[in-house]
Amino acid sequence: MPNSKKSKQVSNQQHVTIVPVEPVKGDNVDTVAYSSRSRISGESGHLIADVQSPHAKKHRIIFDRDHNVFEFRLLDGSSKHLIVYRLDELLSTTCFPLKINSGVPVIPTKPVTSDKTLYFNFVYKKDKQKWRLKQIPVVFYTTSERDYWHSLIDTTLRRVKNRPKNIIIFINPFGGKGKAQKIFKDNVEAFFWLTPGLRYKVMLTERANHARDFIVEMPPEQWCALDGLVSVGGDGLFNELLSGALLRTQNDAGRNIDDPNTSHLVTPHIRFGIIGAGSANSIVSTVHETNDHATSAVHIAIGSECNVDVCTVHQHQKLIRISANAISYGWLGDVLRDSEEYRCLGPVRYQWSALRTTIRHPIYRGIVQFSLSHKENVNPKDQLPPCLDPCPVCQKPQGNEKYDYHWHAEFTHVICCVIPTVTPFTPHGLAPFTGIGDGTLDLALVPRISRCHNMQFMRKVAMYGGKQLYELDSSLNCYRVTKWSYQPDSDQDDPGVWNLDGEILEQPKDEPLHFKLHPQLISFFGRDAAMVKPTKRSFIKKRKSSIVYQ
Repeated sequence: MPNSKKSKQVSNQQHVTIVPVEPVKGDNVDTVAYSSRSRISGESGHLIADVQSPHAKKHRIIFDRDHNVFEFRLLDGSSKHLIVYRLDELLSTTCFPLKINSGVPVIPTKPVTSDKTLYFNFVYKKDKQKWRLKQIPVVFYTTSERDYWHSLIDTTLRRVKNRPKNIIIFINPFGGKGKAQKIFKDNVEAFFWLTPGLRYKVMLTERANHARDFIVEMPPEQWCALDGLVSVGGDGLFNELLSGALLRTQNDAGRNIDDPNTSHLVTPHIRFGIIGAGSANSIVSTVHETNDHATSAVHIAIGSECNVDVCTVHQHQKLIRISANAISYGWLGDVLRDSEEYRCLGPVRYQWSALRTTIRHPIYRGIVQFSLSHKENVNPKDQLPPCLDPCPVCQKPQGNEKYDYHWHAEFTHVICCVIPTVTPFTPHGLAPFTGIGDGTLDLALVPRISRCHNMQFMRKVAMYGGKQLYELDSSLNCYRVTKWSYQPDSDQDDPGVWNLDGEILEQPKDEPLHFKLHPQLISFFGRDAAMVKPTKRSFIKKRKSSIVYQ
């Protein structure tokens, strides 16, 4: 290390100290600041060393532990040659060089240690969405000085409280046309291998609900020691992890998750991560705005965090499913049901089944009941057409005490979005208003429309997204709700099915399903900037005709 005299000279020199910019989220959302997440209690001051670049140019490296930043300064008398990185961006340091392919590191088979060189492995934003890794070699004057810096930084990174320490990675070996394991090995594992203090266990799922059952039956000491669950597969595998963790947490806390009227469920102590290796990968595409595997791995490794809403589905006072994505009924539900017969086609099966379902043109008659969020500024009474006769709720003297509004109609689509729902088919998002963790559900209701109109409707969703579609298509009625229910009319031979996070949920013929929002119930390994500020309506649709309500 430099002597005290040299350190005193450096401290008297004027240099730039960069304070990390705090992230900003949507309204009523708790934000964990970068500086507080990465701060190491009891550590302060500056660590300074004079070093060289591999080209023998003299530099000075300063570790500002008050603000958790690294400054790399070229000693040529110019204040312009200064590079600053946050501690959040430092994945690790190594004493050996890494092979890096397009920003993705490769685990070395036989690392070759350098004598005096310390390699700083920083993650950086390659473009608007994607993150990659780059390596900065720093040559110290002595090996002992290099080892001191390496040990100190390694210890510091292990003590950063937001970074995961113990995670389980579930891989669906059949996900991504059987390429899920290769995706993990080639694009993900090296980031975890490089992260100091991170222990990870890989499990291959062998059957449906294998991951959920494993989590529920996990020994208490193993469960408490975990701080992350990661899925490498599609939205269905993530749903297994989500369901298992929530069931386990509520059972341990003595909460009745079966009761749809339960207002406060307990948040699991672990965070969730997804490496998208399925067909749609809508959850990871929404949280990160990309399905890039390396980007997902980076945010897991450095411990990025955002809070996400969850919706529970109940029947007969019993929990049947949990969703953190989108729930759709009618045409979209029938497309998924039909596509199950053509899984061998891969993602193309959805286009094929969409054509088949459009020809069949399913219409379902039923009653939707809902209660609005306090963020909703539209009165459904001013918009919705009258109920079809006979309406069971309209015939009741006091209506329904559980919900504030209802609509009995023939539906082409009933869609509920927990998150904006970005997919390859809806790149601009399916939801008109809801964000990530904003405490609302978007309930979209589309009454009976023609085949041609439905084709135009779906084309506009893909081209413009839900927000612009709401302004373009008068048939779409959308409200921000906190709970709702649906019950089909009993005289229909086929009650239809639901597309819940890419998995089929059968609709009971004579019973309603109840849907309940739980705001910010889970934490996700997702970038803070992914928090989408809730969208406000640019205009309000007028009522199409008179309507009778309870």
